[in-house]
Amino acid sequence: MPRLPLGDSRWRDLAFRTCGDADDPDIPAELAQLLSDPQDLERFHDLWPYLCSEGTTWEAAYAAVPWIVEIARHLPPDQRPEYLVFVGLAARCECPDRGAGFVVRDYLADEYKRAKAEALSLLAATLLREHDAGETRYLLAAAAALKGYRELGDVIESLDCGTICPACGTDIDLLET
Repeated sequence: MPRLPLGDSRWRDLAFRTCGDADDPDIPAELAQLLSDPQDLERFHDLWPYLCSEGTTWEAAYAAVPWIVEIARHLPPDQRPEYLVFVGLAARCECPDRGAGFVVRDYLADEYKRAKAEALSLLAATLLREHDAGETRYLLAAAAALKGYRELGDVIESLDCGTICPACGTDIDLLET
């Protein structure tokens, strides 16, 4: 099944994190704006917490991920990380248990799965370019989640703090470049 069209009325039925006020985004309209200006990372930063936050991938994220992968596909590798890290976060926080949270609706499942596979190939190309240790950590966490290793993705992302070497007691900054 193709991506859920941005003008489809079913978007209104998909749950997303809401504050219950006029500031809640029109997700399809925001995605349309990002399609026309994918470099508008401020817009994307404002949008993504409504799709995936507090360890929850909201229903609207399952419909948005294929569009976000479409945006990433049209960008050069050095401009993709924010979008691909988000897709990895959505994969890490998705709920596979129909009784425990927001699961991908049947009519979105095939396209969501296809988009995650495409995101993984875009992410592989993105990893080949130069980036710092922090960005590497987030990209590798996304890759682990997209491969189905959600817990490994959590562990990789948590490696942002220093630690003490057990052999010599030296403080090790895990994000040194």
